[in-house]
Amino acid sequence: MEVENLSLKEFCEKVAERKPTPGGGAVGSVVGALACALAEMVANFTRKKKEYENVEPEMERIVEAMEEAREKLFSLAEKDMKAFERVMEAYKKSGEELQSALKEAASVPMDVIRVMKDLGHDLEKLAEFGNKNLASDTLNAMDLCRAVFLVEKVNVLVNLKSIKDEKFKNEMLEELEEQEKQIEGSYRRVREYLEGIVWSSK
Repeated sequence: MEVENLSLKEFCEKVAERKPTPGGGAVGSVVGALACALAEMVANFTRKKKEYENVEPEMERIVEAMEEAREKLFSLAEKDMKAFERVMEAYKKSGEELQSALKEAASVPMDVIRVMKDLGHDLEKLAEFGNKNLASDTLNAMDLCRAVFLVEKVNVLVNLKSIKDEKFKNEMLEELEEQEKQIEGSYRRVREYLEGIVWSSK
């Protein structure tokens, strides 16, 4: 299934079917792509405006980064579906093959989380230097970014619990903890930059 070639309505219908894929991981990737699209929109509305000309190079970089991130997330949505299907198939075979499949199934959502961490850092830049007329969109993108992290965190953990390789598990858990710190830090800072613009903090 090529997620990027489906309409939003078609994708929702696929998710709603009585089939295991696409499930939460793929949905998380698609929502992540939408968060990146919002960030890209904010950067595009900041570019080529006289009052923001000093941040033009940074906005150009963010636009390019978000385009790449969206494509990567669509690819990860497909990888997530394939990884889950491989796990289901591996339960019928050897333990070694199952362990390999579980590692892949844990790695794909971690890749999504890595993209969300980078998105969070760019949203900090947009919150500080981007077009303030789109402050609510920047906040919305950060809320989606954090939500996608929470979705993918569950998918990392649910696969790790059945993996026997303790070194792999510990490395993944350590990275997960660090990524969470990074994303929660971005979430907090974006809100600090923008909540006074979007709504009263009283």
